Amino acid sequence: MGKLLILAILIGVIWYNLNKATIKGKLGEKQVALLLNTLNPTVYIVLNDLYLPRKGGKTTQIDHILIAENGIYIIETKNFKGWITGSEHQQFWTQTNFKRKDKFYNPIWQNAGHIKAVQSVLGHVLEDVPIYSVIAFGNQAELKFKHPFKNATVLKTNNLLSFIKSGAGVKHLSDFKKHKIKHLLMQYVLKDRKAQKQQSKKHVEEIKNDFNTVNSICPHCGSPLVKRYGKQGTFKGCSSYPNCKFTTE
Repeated sequence: MGKLLILAILIGVIWYNLNKATIKGKLGEKQVALLLNTLNPTVYIVLNDLYLPRKGGKTTQIDHILIAENGIYIIETKNFKGWITGSEHQQFWTQTNFKRKDKFYNPIWQNAGHIKAVQSVLGHVLEDVPIYSVIAFGNQAELKFKHPFKNATVLKTNNLLSFIKSGAGVKHLSDFKKHKIKHLLMQYVLKDRKAQKQQSKKHVEEIKNDFNTVNSICPHCGSPLVKRYGKQGTFKGCSSYPNCKFTTE
């Protein structure tokens, strides 16, 4: 019995390590969802975990959409810790924990894709409706940005509600229009747990494929990236070298 328990614990530890990023992400989304649900339901409409269609039969997953009187908030959650650095125009940002540095795709660019998907679905209904792009990092993150952002608000989760409430009093949407938008978006909220898992798995595969495609193209000139060899080992470099000298690890 003791050996079976140890084996079960080992399997659990291995499973957790393999799925740690996904688990942390879902916990961050859950925390933000709970915060949003404390808002007055007669003023704000909260939708969580939507899968909207995009070109090529693919989907884009949106963590949270908040429909308010002053507009629509598209909220992307990043449950990261450590120092977060980057700029609005960088393709990748950096998460630093002590000496470890990890790159991740610019969440402002990611959320811009979400906004396009919402605009495509809602069409003319969004006429004259402001859309706010919000990136919410976990409270363990330290945001170390050198310049302000023009196209998004980047904040920590504990500042999210105060930011949303700061827009109260400006009315762009009637109650009728808020509920019309909700009705149009509700079809993209999956209620069935099995359907959620299937869609989530499909979406992760799409992200991996897109990421591999993005990482094979030079962000400076659009030429293919090729493997090169240097004193420090292998790296990727632009095939248009020496005209373009872009390199990446």
